[in-house]
Amino acid sequence: MTGRPAARRGPPGRVPGTDDASAAARVLDRVAVLVAAGVPAPRAWALVGGRPASADPAWRDVRVVLDVAARSGAPSAEALRALSAAMRRSAAADRAVRVALAGPRTSARVVLALPLLGLGLGWAWDAGAAEVLLTRPVGWACSALAAGLVAVGRRWTRLLVLRTVPEGRIPGIELDAWAVALTGGGSWQTAEETVRAALADAGLPTEPGPEVAARLREALDLGRRAGVPAAGLLRAAAEDVRDDAAAAGLAGAERLAVRLVLPLGTCVLPAFVLVGVVPVVVGVLSSTVGGLG
Repeated sequence: MTGRPAARRGPPGRVPGTDDASAAARVLDRVAVLVAAGVPAPRAWALVGGRPASADPAWRDVRVVLDVAARSGAPSAEALRALSAAMRRSAAADRAVRVALAGPRTSARVVLALPLLGLGLGWAWDAGAAEVLLTRPVGWACSALAAGLVAVGRRWTRLLVLRTVPEGRIPGIELDAWAVALTGGGSWQTAEETVRAALADAGLPTEPGPEVAARLREALDLGRRAGVPAAGLLRAAAEDVRDDAAAAGLAGAERLAVRLVLPLGTCVLPAFVLVGVVPVVVGVLSSTVGGLG
C-alpha cells in the first residue's frame, strides 16, 4: 500500500512529460511484482491506484500490449516488465530530445520579439517614427504588414517545433505486442489476428509503418529459418526501433536550429524593418522634404 500515493502523481491517466512516464514505469514494475507473486491482475491494479485512462499515447500503447497478453494467455508479469523497460527507454529518449530543443525554442522566442525591439528603438530615436506609425497611412500600412508577418512567423515557428517534439508514443510497440502474442503459444496467424484486434480496439492503425513491418518480417523469417522462438528476436527488434527513433529525434532537434532561420529571414526581420527602420526613414525625409506619407 505504500506505493499508492506515488502512483497518483499528476492528473489520473495523464503522462505528459518524462517524469510522469518514469512514474508510470514504476507503476508497471509494481504491478508486475504483485502479479508474479500470485496477486490477480485486477487486484494488483487496484492496489497501485487503478489503471490509467487510455488518452495518453504511451498508456494507450501499454494497454494494447496488455490486451494482447489477456487475449493470448501470455504471462502478464513478463509483459509488464518489458513494457516498463520500454517506457523508461522511451522517456529517456524523449527527455534528451526536449533538452536539445530547449536552446532553439528559447532562441525562437527571442527572435520573435525583434519587431517589438525595433518599435522601441524607433520611438527612442525620436525621429518622427511615432508620429509616422500613429498618424500616417504609410505607418498604418507598416504596422499592419509587420503584425501579419509576425503572426505568420509565430505560426511557422510553432509548426516547426511541433514536428520535432516527441509525440509520447512508445516506438516499436507493435513488435512488443507480437512478441507477447507469440509468447502465449499461438501460431503466427493467431498472433497477427490478436495484435490487429488489440490495435483496432485502441483506435490505432492495424498496419505497422514500413520500418516496423520490415523488422517484423525479418525477425519472423529469422526465427523460422533458425527454428527458434521469434519472441526474443521481436523484442530485440523493438529495442532497435526505439534506438533509431531516439537518434532521429536528436537529429531533428539539431536540424530545428537551422530551419528556424527560415521564419526569421522571411517574416521576423522584414517586420523589424517595417516598424523599426521605415518609420524613422519616413520621419527624417518628412522633416527635410515635407509632405511624404
